[in-house]
Amino acid sequence: MTTPVHLPAGLPAWTLRAAAALACAATGLVLAANGVQGVALVLFALVSAAAVAVPASAAPALVIGMAAITTAFTEGDPLRPSVLVLIPLLHLVHLTSALAALVPSRSRLHVGALRAPAGRLLLTQALTFTLVGVTAFLPEHGTDPVVEVAGLATAVALAVAAVVLMRPRG
Repeated sequence: MTTPVHLPAGLPAWTLRAAAALACAATGLVLAANGVQGVALVLFALVSAAAVAVPASAAPALVIGMAAITTAFTEGDPLRPSVLVLIPLLHLVHLTSALAALVPSRSRLHVGALRAPAGRLLLTQALTFTLVGVTAFLPEHGTDPVVEVAGLATAVALAVAAVVLMRPRG
């Protein structure tokens, strides 16, 4: 006879949607701090609400796309901290929405189940900010062909790393 395993109660599944909502709200605040205002901010809030309400829809992708597009049209250095903070925030929107879309809304979520996604998130952020660090040292006007080849090789390495990390194990 096998002994039953007693697991802790876990978190309610709605905490994933709450985390997505917090990440969307923080993204909206960062956008407002970067000069995005008016209709663009209202549309962002509406799409964010849709992303939290229906995480299995295209709304989370629209949140990410809207934030990227509106930030691209703001003034200032593209590598300023208020822009760089959007990278992990939008990744968090993507991750929490994806998990919320998979986990039934009335279920319980054990924190241990988040270990693998959190590890991938941290690795992706480390690779991304490494690329950002390399980009910060590039000249502003014109690049040598060697630098362009190095950039292309880095992009290929990131793509290969993403494919390797996304392969099913086992």
